[in-house]
Amino acid sequence: MSNKTDVKLTFAEITALPRGDRYTLFQTNVVKPFGAVAKAKEAVDEKMHNAMKLTASLKREYAAMLFAREIPPDMTEGKFFTQYCGGDVPARVKGLATFFNAVVLTGPEPLIPEEHIDAASVTSLEKAAPIIATERKSAGEAWMATEFTKEVVDALSKPGDATKKLLAIRKRQNPKAEDTGGEETPTAALLALLLTRIGTAADDDNGYMLFVGCQELAEKWGTLKAIPATRYAEWLAKREASAKAKAAAEKPKLTHGNDGAPAPDAEDASADKNAEAEAADLEPAGAAN
Repeated sequence: MSNKTDVKLTFAEITALPRGDRYTLFQTNVVKPFGAVAKAKEAVDEKMHNAMKLTASLKREYAAMLFAREIPPDMTEGKFFTQYCGGDVPARVKGLATFFNAVVLTGPEPLIPEEHIDAASVTSLEKAAPIIATERKSAGEAWMATEFTKEVVDALSKPGDATKKLLAIRKRQNPKAEDTGGEETPTAALLALLLTRIGTAADDDNGYMLFVGCQELAEKWGTLKAIPATRYAEWLAKREASAKAKAAAEKPKLTHGNDGAPAPDAEDASADKNAEAEAADLEPAGAAN
């Protein structure tokens, strides 16, 4: 029986082989190559923290040399690593180096202490890196103050299953379209960014423009320029019901008489009628049929 690993066999052919031949094929096709891959991954992971920091240092050196015009302005980072450092590095390492630069070396104090980075597994760091990258891209200079960034810092700063926490954070930050009702629905990350920007808005032109933009956004919803009239009526009724339930839960239970029944609320009844009337007005002609 040939042990050549490049020969593709059907399942029927494998099953028909003598037991000893199948054992031999298993050793040559599974145990040896995949065992070597696993050992290589372990060796790479052991070196990843140092690789990340070395790459982070050289990325900063590249930027400094570019700024000081010590290297040509059209030299890319990849060419720099190849020409000055002996070779370019995989995207995996560069991603972690960028993450390290951001959370440890940006600002007067580290966002995450270096010792916490050292204590984290490579898997955890690789789950945290894209979360921070997304926040830096979407929130700009405010990325350090976003809720997702704070959650990453918390996950990597406390003992526990950081990888599991980071997976959950990433899923909320970048949910799949089918998990959020389709592309028309704002993601949690966009809503968090908008709320953060509103909360940190200053009394300047940028703050004013944010205010105007939010007002225009609200007007588009309210004037049915963003969604169909039928959906507006449905969502309005749903929001009214949710607000009413929340108010009822927070309101002290007032009673009258001796039967213990809640006192009727004329305002609630009026609000219900108004909501129903508004929803009816928004229904397109012929919808009732």
